[in-house]
Amino acid sequence: MGRRNRGNILFDGCWAHIISRAADKRYIFESTEDFEMFKTLLKESKSKSSYRIHHYCLMHTHFHLAVSMDRAEDFSEAIRWLKMSYSKYFNFKMKRFGPLWRDRFKSLVIEDERYLFACGRYIEGNPVEAGLVKHGTDWPYSSSRHYELGQIDDLVDSYGYGGEPVIVETESSGKFFTEGHAIGSNLFKIYCQEQSLQMEPVPR
Repeated sequence: MGRRNRGNILFDGCWAHIISRAADKRYIFESTEDFEMFKTLLKESKSKSSYRIHHYCLMHTHFHLAVSMDRAEDFSEAIRWLKMSYSKYFNFKMKRFGPLWRDRFKSLVIEDERYLFACGRYIEGNPVEAGLVKHGTDWPYSSSRHYELGQIDDLVDSYGYGGEPVIVETESSGKFFTEGHAIGSNLFKIYCQEQSLQMEPVPR
């Protein structure tokens, strides 16, 4: 395992599921303009750091990314810049003040490409689960159309996984992909939990 970012379970060279939610569950993507602005900023954040987006979904109150990164420190800085830049845009547009995001961001390390693929399917299924659309490809702000319909999406970095997906029970899939420190086998989760306990707390 590569060098871990201080105060974060992420490490150099890892795959991860990134989740960030709005404060007070408010809508932070209210219009097509908002979604497109965030996608533009996502592209710019990728240019600032050597990370790749394999799956994504932008919801009205939060976003999901399944990524891989060369340097965890650079990735964290890029996401910090992304959220700060969008906050400036949204607050100016809405003539509001104060924090837009509920917290820094949540990250879960992904064990391998099998679990990356399974996590991607969970991410792209969010709009269906929320009752916003009938099929994932009906939602224009995710990577679903890239994988399901072959549409070009310059946000997505394909990885060519061709194996069988990991089967996760439907009723527990939300917790499996969003809770704890890791997405993977029980042994991998235990290892990541032990690593997280050894890390110093983030300075406040």
